[in-house]
Amino acid sequence: MRVDGVERELDALVAAVADGSLDAPVPTCPDFTVDDLAAHVGSFCGFWTHVLCEGSGRPKTPFTDVPGDEGRAAWLTGLAGHLVSELGATPAETETWTWHPADQSAGFIARRCVNELAVHRVDAQAARVAVTPVDADLAVDGIDEIFVLIENGDRVGDRRGSGETLHLHGTDHDDAEWMITLAPDGVKVDLTHGKADLALRGPVSDLEMLLYQRPTTGEVARFGDEAVLGAFHRQFTFD
Repeated sequence: MRVDGVERELDALVAAVADGSLDAPVPTCPDFTVDDLAAHVGSFCGFWTHVLCEGSGRPKTPFTDVPGDEGRAAWLTGLAGHLVSELGATPAETETWTWHPADQSAGFIARRCVNELAVHRVDAQAARVAVTPVDADLAVDGIDEIFVLIENGDRVGDRRGSGETLHLHGTDHDDAEWMITLAPDGVKVDLTHGKADLALRGPVSDLEMLLYQRPTTGEVARFGDEAVLGAFHRQFTFD
């Protein structure tokens, strides 16, 4: 599922990049133009492709310099194709380097890639066209992965909470409830129902986008102290 998801998200992302001026601003990434976003995604694809090649022992794929012209979409298409091919050819249990000590496998890379690329596909579409929701199964996994990122100190700001609680309730997936506590010693999460300082209820794609500070495509009901979401973002910010 994750390799198919990587291919799907990259196809949509490349299509958005190709659909207009590369100088267009990306509203969800204030410091980026579409060209900057494409360069970032291409480098991301090239990096993880080469990590997979090192794990499998296959020759590394070409990774050319970033073009400075209208060849950006074609360049990104090539790098995307290499990533999809290497993910498809590498069994999930293959041992590879990753930054997560508990999971040094190609399966971890597939998960990391599909979730990051889904968010950046939203970024690219936000600069061009109407944003389409993230697939519900993928969005649930994307929310779960946020806590892996936090655990490993990735995109983490001030980790000192004051005990604030945030409850997420997905309305379009059976396994979509999270109770998050912003504790003084870090973020804690339980997959359970309960009363929180702030409850968010809506489609899981929209819940994921709120955690990633991206726009929602549907309506999310909010109950309680909305400052709690800001407190969460002080502990997790994705650029």
